[in-house]
Amino acid sequence: MKEKYEAILETVVKTFLETHEPIGSAMLKEKLPFEIAPATIRYYFNKMVERGELAQLHKSSGRIPTESTMKRYWRKHLKELELLSDAMSEVARISEKENLFILFKPVTSNRLNRIERVGRDYLILAFERDEYVIRYQSQLESFLNDLVGYELEEVKRIARDVGIMSLYYKMRAKNDEEVTSINEEALISFAGRSGGWGKRNIRAFLDGDIIEELEYGLYFDPLLPKGFMALRVDSVVERKPMKMLCIGAIDRDFTKIFKEV
Repeated sequence: MKEKYEAILETVVKTFLETHEPIGSAMLKEKLPFEIAPATIRYYFNKMVERGELAQLHKSSGRIPTESTMKRYWRKHLKELELLSDAMSEVARISEKENLFILFKPVTSNRLNRIERVGRDYLILAFERDEYVIRYQSQLESFLNDLVGYELEEVKRIARDVGIMSLYYKMRAKNDEEVTSINEEALISFAGRSGGWGKRNIRAFLDGDIIEELEYGLYFDPLLPKGFMALRVDSVVERKPMKMLCIGAIDRDFTKIFKEV
């Protein structure tokens, strides 16, 4: 009984991801891998509606998965994923098809090697791959020397948190050059559909800092508006290791990014 119940619920979700239409008993009967009467399917439907797993928009319509059901489905199916792709263009094609916003950021090491003082005028932060110049302050020099050996992203985050904004903005400008964003129109449309989730939130995602702050896994509200989710995974695109963040409505098929590229 329980196995059949779960099979029906999972098939409803999969069918809804394909069609984006309410699922009726006749349609579901064709999708199920076992024989079952339409009346029995309707019995299960009623139970699922009572439990808040399905919703029925109108008396004469089929059922759709609720947000809690979609979250449960994605937590089960989006595990231990890694994107491997030879072409960024293929990722872009699927992201537009499924209306997904995607960020990529290269995985590189860029540690702070030393702090150099130029007279009493400037401090140079010498990283493995970059240098940043800021105005000299004795207390600031001492503070930054304690960060030698830290990765650039860690230094940038600390600079923001303690208010060294001149350094933070210089690092963020460099960060913008390294981040690849795909289908920004989708992100803007999410904000338009979600009321208070506006320009400030869009900027936080477009500048790429969010990738460094999120660990591997799934994210829902309150990070995103209700009805949306984000997936942070590792990827290799065009033979380059990258961190990847994929954002979209909870009823879009995120698995296509991993199956079709």
